Amino acid sequence: MARKLFTIRNGRWVGEFPHDPIEGWESGRRGIRRTLCKVSDLDGLDHAEKTRRLSDLYHIAHDKLRREQSGKAEARNIEKQRKKNITIRRASKLWLEEVAITNSPQTLQKYTKTISYYLQGIGDHRFRDFDRSYNIKFLKHLGTCAYQGRPMSESTKNSHLRQFEVFLRWAYDHEIIDRIWSLKKPKVPRRDMDTYTVDDLRVLKNYIQERLTEAEVDEDTRQIKHMRNMLRAYMMATHSLLRLGPIWAMRLENIDLDKRVIRVQNNPELKWVNKMNKWPLKPINEKLAAFLEADIEARDPREVYFLDNGRGYPWYADRADISKLASKMCAGAGLPKLKPFHWGMRATMITALLSEGVDPVKVQQLADHDDISTTMLYRDSRRISQEEAANRLADLL
Repeated sequence: MARKLFTIRNGRWVGEFPHDPIEGWESGRRGIRRTLCKVSDLDGLDHAEKTRRLSDLYHIAHDKLRREQSGKAEARNIEKQRKKNITIRRASKLWLEEVAITNSPQTLQKYTKTISYYLQGIGDHRFRDFDRSYNIKFLKHLGTCAYQGRPMSESTKNSHLRQFEVFLRWAYDHEIIDRIWSLKKPKVPRRDMDTYTVDDLRVLKNYIQERLTEAEVDEDTRQIKHMRNMLRAYMMATHSLLRLGPIWAMRLENIDLDKRVIRVQNNPELKWVNKMNKWPLKPINEKLAAFLEADIEARDPREVYFLDNGRGYPWYADRADISKLASKMCAGAGLPKLKPFHWGMRATMITALLSEGVDPVKVQQLADHDDISTTMLYRDSRRISQEEAANRLADLL
């Protein structure tokens, strides 16, 4: 049965056209529809004249549609050619604009640094020319870069190459390149878990309290503020397993002492987003509850943040400064050099819970690990096994 080229629909003559002018009509698929005219426009015409007018209108609409399709095809070809010739610099600008919308400011900062290193060492070039040689050149350039006055570590190089892989994957998804790259990276040294002991943390707490007492005796308001906030950070880190980021960004209104929970939430004012954009509820244990009740009751009404400068603003504008002060506290307490919050407090308490036989799944949930395997890395069984073996050596001699 022949396909009708024009029919009446809702008081209008509607033409139907094949999607592809070369391939023609496709069986089982309706064509593209375009309005030709109103039915009333052809009233009074005999059948022959009406058919001729409809045929003319159909061909006019057909020509217009093909011009539209030709323009779209040309635009697609131009876009395809543009992608084929786009440079690393231009593509990275587009990528980072997306990252700024979809990721945290911290992630954007890291990715921007990676691109900066690449352009410094390799320079701009057509993206599609990227191959293994560029990978090796980038790795070689990273070896010449310094970080905080020291040669860049293998783990930092590895991190930049992994971040560049994210960029390459984005380019593949946007049809800029034709393959997914697995880059050559330096091997990161596998170190045993290094943490404090619970006794070490007690020593650290006593040291902070001693410094606070000294400041109060001397009426040193600046030092009192620092030591009070350091004690607050210590208590929150060791009793909730929270990372430094959420402790730094936490507002007092997110601490619910009635329901005994801490509501971890993003803080737009600080442009801070919690890891993986999670908003967990963290339980408050008895010891932390007692500390928080006394602490909050004694605060200045102007204070807004858990770590507040006394006037309703964050204690430090950059949370890295909290970590620096905590490192000085650890050194002053005679403790080994570790990242104070990540390894010193958080990892130590995770390890202690696992060593005490607490259900790993419960520890995983409290620590906000996505995967149980991450939690189990903190189970210091390797060191325990080595100590048992070393002690056994002494018994053998």
